[in-house]
Amino acid sequence: MADSEKMLEDDLALLEESPSIYEKKSSDDLIEELSRHRTWKYTVLVFSISLTILISPLNVYITSLAGIDPEPGDIWSCVSEKCEYLTSANTSLLQEFPCDITEIVDGKTELVFGPSDIEWHLERTSFSVEFDLYCNVGSRPAQKTLLSSMYFPGALSGLIVGGFLFDNVGRQKVASVAYALSFLVHLATTFCHNFQLLLAIRFWAGFFEFVGTTGFYVLQLELMPASYRNYINGFAGIVWAAGYPIAAAVGYFVHDWNYMYLAAAILGILSRVHTFVFVMESPRFYLIKNDVKSAKKSFKALAALTTANLNLDKTEIIDAGKAKERQQNLKQQFMELIKYPSVLKETLLFMFLWFFIAMFFYGLNFGWSEIVPNRYLGYLFGGLGEFVAACITVPVIHKLGRRRAMIIFHSGAALVFLIAIPEVDLGNGWTLEGVCCLVCVTFIAASFAGIYLWTGELAPTSHRGFAYAAGSGAARVGSFLGPYIFNNLAPVTHRAVPFGIQSLASLLCAFAAFLLVETGDKEIACVPADVEARRKGYRYRI
Repeated sequence: MADSEKMLEDDLALLEESPSIYEKKSSDDLIEELSRHRTWKYTVLVFSISLTILISPLNVYITSLAGIDPEPGDIWSCVSEKCEYLTSANTSLLQEFPCDITEIVDGKTELVFGPSDIEWHLERTSFSVEFDLYCNVGSRPAQKTLLSSMYFPGALSGLIVGGFLFDNVGRQKVASVAYALSFLVHLATTFCHNFQLLLAIRFWAGFFEFVGTTGFYVLQLELMPASYRNYINGFAGIVWAAGYPIAAAVGYFVHDWNYMYLAAAILGILSRVHTFVFVMESPRFYLIKNDVKSAKKSFKALAALTTANLNLDKTEIIDAGKAKERQQNLKQQFMELIKYPSVLKETLLFMFLWFFIAMFFYGLNFGWSEIVPNRYLGYLFGGLGEFVAACITVPVIHKLGRRRAMIIFHSGAALVFLIAIPEVDLGNGWTLEGVCCLVCVTFIAASFAGIYLWTGELAPTSHRGFAYAAGSGAARVGSFLGPYIFNNLAPVTHRAVPFGIQSLASLLCAFAAFLLVETGDKEIACVPADVEARRKGYRYRI
């Protein structure tokens, strides 16, 4: 009898050690359970990741603040014999704005007084003055716009590299290193006094900023369940909008353009230092790499911030089984785009959306000095519009879903772009165009927040870094073109041309959103086969 009891106890012990009785759960199940038992530590950890974008508006629009042009009425004096001679012969020249003193040489309009002829006595320094970019003559406007837009080829390059690194090295590791390098780039600008060097710095600033921002957004998305992702997205939008008053304050109170970059470096590292220490790698990343041990270690780190009673050592994470037969690399990702047409279709559609949303967004925000009477007021109103967008995005998406909300946002933007076409002066420097742009930025910012959230849910975990690189990469091309459309196309064509183009593009974006699927009530796809299953039997309806 004793032998029988001993054998029974041995059998029970063996069964307890057998993987066949492990509790089977998906990564979504585990994240959902952890979030239900979260403490304030878990909540602070996840939401604090959004603080990394607090200084992003300053980093993006700093050229508009550091490169202010002199205006008629600003004081200047002669420093060359040529200038002294011409002004002594015609003293009225001293009362004119130097940009208005021109002559025709070989059929081209050229300035009479160059940077070696005059000296400005301004309250604040400006790279526009230092690099002779301030007069609207010759190639100067295009050069200045290039300096602003150079941020986006850098961002595009960073996203191409980052997309590969996110899915192969890790979201947290890559993003943290990128933010550290971004700090060094902005710090170096404190000592920059060369136009070509500033172009190069602007490129690398975009490169590292977007790698860091995108990497941590993907990580944040993967640490929360579907029911909370919309709220996280809304909070990120509020943090982004809060960055506009900071950008305006730096531009207004810091009078030396080099020190504006120093302020950006210091504020940036202060708002991001916690991510180097307290934020762990996404367990979903480890599962795609089929590294179950590291995934469980990451889950345990999250569980320590909750009251959940999980025995992860006795849990089988079923997501890992989906990745056993695949090799996670760039070649495999491209092969799966061909093998799974639904993944390719959705990738192309959200790339289309990213391109035009960014073109609208940055075209407006780089053009406030031309759109409204005061650039600082423009950024404050722009921030207010994006704050409103962040607040309305959450309830609208929660009530209507990702797809319907995006259709409404783009249709609203198309209507406002059309209303902006008539030339109507409202007085005190305000026009109908300026008011419409302030309204339109709310629709565009809501679309931007929506596409960030939607892309992360449309793309499978195996392609999430790739998807953000593709989508946000397309956006950088649109970002580069946006300032040219607002600042350079409008003055040389009829005012209806840029607004008409953007209205039509907004309607095309609404149609592209119609062709995508709703994702909010579904688990995040792990591999491309899950995307095909999600598409099966899908019916298009408003």
